[in-house]
Amino acid sequence: MRGKASLGLSVGGIGLEVFFRRELESDSGMKLFGGLHIGISVFFVILYVLLIVNRKRLREFGHFKTIRLTMAAILFANMLVHYTGRIAIGEWRLEEDLPFHLCFVANFFMMYILSTDNKHGLYRVIYFFTLIGPLPAAIWPDLHRTWGGYIFYQFIISHHVMLLFSLYCLFVLRYETSVKGVILTFFIGNGYIGLMAVFNHFFDTNYVMIGELPSQLYEVYPFLDKMPAVFWLELVGILVLITAYVPTHFLRLHDTKEKKA
Repeated sequence: MRGKASLGLSVGGIGLEVFFRRELESDSGMKLFGGLHIGISVFFVILYVLLIVNRKRLREFGHFKTIRLTMAAILFANMLVHYTGRIAIGEWRLEEDLPFHLCFVANFFMMYILSTDNKHGLYRVIYFFTLIGPLPAAIWPDLHRTWGGYIFYQFIISHHVMLLFSLYCLFVLRYETSVKGVILTFFIGNGYIGLMAVFNHFFDTNYVMIGELPSQLYEVYPFLDKMPAVFWLELVGILVLITAYVPTHFLRLHDTKEKKA
């Protein structure tokens, strides 16, 4: 009875159980390329552009440590609320809720990087993972709740906002990346896919979507079922990896010209 009573709590008038559920019949979720999806995507693209364009002003503003720690706290709080909520309503499941999703892994490493100002080590690899996982997820979201469910906000923070934080590190704090980081990311990423493939086999899970992509993708792109899901993951991952290196290359050239001037 105590467990059931705890589910009667509310968040802004919404029942706790309803608020933390991943799916709800009355909530159609974020439609792929629907108004909400496009609106959120455009909003964050504008933020990304504004951050890059105003990187000099942000450097002059300073307060880097405070900003870094605030960013790390936001990522940590997001995960804490997410997992606490899932456990509180009794919906935590090994099949879905272990922190093995690529985006979650990137989030946890970004917490460490932001907390420790690790600009010369891990970031060289994790920067690429902050795009390889979150960027495709943001373009093709598999999200079954909207404003009334915490999973909606968890998704926004762990994908769009986390990527914004990563770009802040790259363009404002001038954290380092390199061709070596690209190569390391490729091999580490494939090693992780191999590890998750073994885990998925033994525990009948689908972490990193190695076995199957979200159903709505097959509806939009029927040709996807012509090849195994891991093939498309590899293809998209490589394309994002190469694309992610481009801004770091031009940033380095621009900074070199600034120093010479």
